[in-house]
Amino acid sequence: MDTEYNCHKQLTLQNFTAFSQMTLEFIPGINVLVGENGTGKTHILKALYAWQMARHLAEANRPAKYDSIFSETYGAKLVEELQRTRSKIATVSGRFGEHEWSVGFQNESSSDNGVRPSTPRPVFIPAIEMMAHARNMNGIMRDYADFDRTCFDFLAMVTAQPSSNERSHLAQEQMKFLKDLVPGEVEWDEAEQRFYLVEKNKRLGYSLVAEGIRKVTALYRLVEFNWLVPGSVLFWDEPEVNINPRWMDEIIEALVVLAQSGVQIFLATHSYVILKQIELTLRAQQKRNREGVEARFFSLRKERGVSKAMWADNFSDLEPNSILDQYDQMLAEDWRLADYAEVQV
Repeated sequence: MDTEYNCHKQLTLQNFTAFSQMTLEFIPGINVLVGENGTGKTHILKALYAWQMARHLAEANRPAKYDSIFSETYGAKLVEELQRTRSKIATVSGRFGEHEWSVGFQNESSSDNGVRPSTPRPVFIPAIEMMAHARNMNGIMRDYADFDRTCFDFLAMVTAQPSSNERSHLAQEQMKFLKDLVPGEVEWDEAEQRFYLVEKNKRLGYSLVAEGIRKVTALYRLVEFNWLVPGSVLFWDEPEVNINPRWMDEIIEALVVLAQSGVQIFLATHSYVILKQIELTLRAQQKRNREGVEARFFSLRKERGVSKAMWADNFSDLEPNSILDQYDQMLAEDWRLADYAEVQV
């Protein structure tokens, strides 16, 4: 990329949820978090998202307390629930561009050091599919539905066009292959507050549409209406959920196109297919001498009840690697059973 954009460069978590003390270093391209359940992958995405959303709202003259944004993002009733131990202050800090920031929760303090960069609205695609649940989610159900802030923020973006009505040239020219996966046109009915998939003379409510198709249309819609532009940050929790592996090459290709355009990407995944497809897509681009995209892989693990992390710029170099370890165990078991069958014959 010829143009430099501000992006998340560092995150430090102290006494926060599953973390005692941990610092992560990010890259402008694609950042991928793997690890067993409960190691804090989603919590890392949400920490970055919550701070960026609070900063964005402050710059848009819609200030909100950091502790409120964080508790809503995590679906916690009280911000104290985010403290790992009640005896210590929970602190989340980081660096966005050259801008350093810090949020402390026990004393409700926050600080921003250095020159404040423009902070675009972050985009978070939750693991749960939300487009079929749009009706009334921003109305009366918000006080009763057990969804966190990322779900409501996501729906607000996919149901509303930004101030500029001009549709993204990136979607129309470079990501048309993503739209071609969907058998029809997506329609938002403002009066009914519902999404429909329209194909010829057939109009299907989104609850009747395959969930994988809904996820693909969500990503394309976010690009089409300029929510994902150069300088944006995309957080996607478990993109593999309900998407057929045959579509993963198109999904990863779309993410690489976004990264090339200047979008910083964070993924939390359990999928070997996604990890391998990222590697293959980047290798193929290098072979075709295309503009390169950086990728960094983070492995989270639990040690004595506390989450730790290591990272590498190649997935195969990542240690420990719970996903590869599991596949190795399955392969070994396959060989063992094959050998046993031959002996029986």
